[in-house]
Amino acid sequence: MANNELSRRKFIGKTAAGVAGVAVSLNSNLNAASYKRIIGANNRINIGFLGCGARSTGHQNMVKMSEKDKNLGVVAVCDIWKLNREKGAANCEKLFNAGVKQFKYSEEMLQMPDLDAVMIATGDFQHAKLLAEVIGAGKDCYCEKPLSTDLEDAKLARNAVLSSKQVVQMGSQWLSDPMQIKIREIVRSGRLDR
Repeated sequence: MANNELSRRKFIGKTAAGVAGVAVSLNSNLNAASYKRIIGANNRINIGFLGCGARSTGHQNMVKMSEKDKNLGVVAVCDIWKLNREKGAANCEKLFNAGVKQFKYSEEMLQMPDLDAVMIATGDFQHAKLLAEVIGAGKDCYCEKPLSTDLEDAKLARNAVLSSKQVVQMGSQWLSDPMQIKIREIVRSGRLDR
C-alpha cells in the first residue's frame, strides 16, 4: 500500500477524530465516556471464516483476543464439509456468544452485505483462487500460507490484490510473536557469533 493511501481502519479513525472534533465544538458538555459513542457501530469489522478446520479454530481464537480492542464481529462460517461447518459455528457461538450464518459454498457467504473481511484456512491448493474470489467480492482478507501451490494461481491472486483497494495479509504463524521477535534480534545482533 502506498504511503498516501489509507487503510480502512485508518480512514475510520481519522473520520471519527474529525467527527469528534466537530461534536466537541458543537457541545462543550460532552464528557470522555461519550466520545466512544460518536463513532458508532459502523466501524465494526464483521468477519467470516472460510474453511473451518483446526487452523480456523486458531483464527477464531485470534479474533476473540482482539474482539473488543479492534471492534470485531463474527458473522459467518463456510466449509463444504458439514461436520466442520457445524463445529466452526458452535465454536463461534461459544467464543462470541452469538450465532453465525453457515454456508457450504464461499460464493454464497461472499454475497453477505454485512461481511467485511474473510479469514481463509482451507487446503493449501485452494488459497490463491479463494483469495482472488474474496477480493473480487470487495472483502478484505487474511489468508493462510502458502499463497499457492501453483504459479498460475499465485499470479491470479496477485493480480486480484494489486488491482483492488482491499486490505490483504498473508499468515505466517509466530512471525509477530514477542518471543520470535526477541530471538530474531539476538541472532541479528551477532551475539551468538562470539
